[in-house]
Amino acid sequence: MALALGGLVSALALDPIEKKPLFHFFPGSKVFSVGFFGCNLACPFCQNWRISQDFNAQLEGRPLPPAALVGLARESGAPSLAFTYSEPSIHIEYILEAASLAKSAGLATVLVTNGSILDGPAGDLLSLMDAVNVDLKTWSEDAYREVLKGERNCVLDFISRAQALCHLEVTTLVVPGLSDSPQGIDGIAAFLAGLDRAVPLHLSAYHPDWRYDQPPLKARELEALADLARSHLDFVYCGNLGGREEASLCPGCGALLATRRGFRTTIEGLRPGPSHGGGYPRGQCADCGRSLAFVLPRP
Repeated sequence: MALALGGLVSALALDPIEKKPLFHFFPGSKVFSVGFFGCNLACPFCQNWRISQDFNAQLEGRPLPPAALVGLARESGAPSLAFTYSEPSIHIEYILEAASLAKSAGLATVLVTNGSILDGPAGDLLSLMDAVNVDLKTWSEDAYREVLKGERNCVLDFISRAQALCHLEVTTLVVPGLSDSPQGIDGIAAFLAGLDRAVPLHLSAYHPDWRYDQPPLKARELEALADLARSHLDFVYCGNLGGREEASLCPGCGALLATRRGFRTTIEGLRPGPSHGGGYPRGQCADCGRSLAFVLPRP
């Protein structure tokens, strides 16, 4: 599928970076987003199933060479380019070429992925990425294998590598009966805390889609799971709850750093500090001076 559809673009959009979701990377900025077709998992609740799973439908896309994509991204005025929507890694040759060109053009690069990528290609991809959001679908190895047709430990290995090489955030879509157990959320949060308790975790509320028709999780149930994850992690956010305000607080002094309502972000007590490994300024708390797991655009 990747060879047949490589370079066939399913979507182009100028998105808020928070839509990826990335809350700690270039907060409040826009990102030029590109999507393709296909996926290497078979999640029956997929919310992008029309471009990732429905191969009986006529695929309406357009070929777009990597250089042309980067040109459009630069014209958009966004400081970053995201590979997103379906699973980008199955188009790895295209992504590697486009990401290399984007970085040469001064754009930051973003990958939104399910993380089902073996070590060799994972290293190639991550070497060209400034930020990654990984979907960690569930803590259950059996559910990964039987329901999603993937391997959990492969995803955990990818997350570990991403944390060492670029800015990392993780998303878990909380699906009733699959990823909504307190034990599972505790396992995910404890694993991430073992890498760095500053890794942001996004718990997103499921809604019925494709082959799943269970009712959506209630807000209070998602919030209870988020509170459990916060016993391990400094930054846990609830998504897909319809305009709820989400705040980032300094884990050192409790000062308000940023607030978000929907995809609108207001920077409060966050200021640029010294540059991190990618050459972009790292966030600092304006009150106590603590270095924070935020990456800000260059001035």
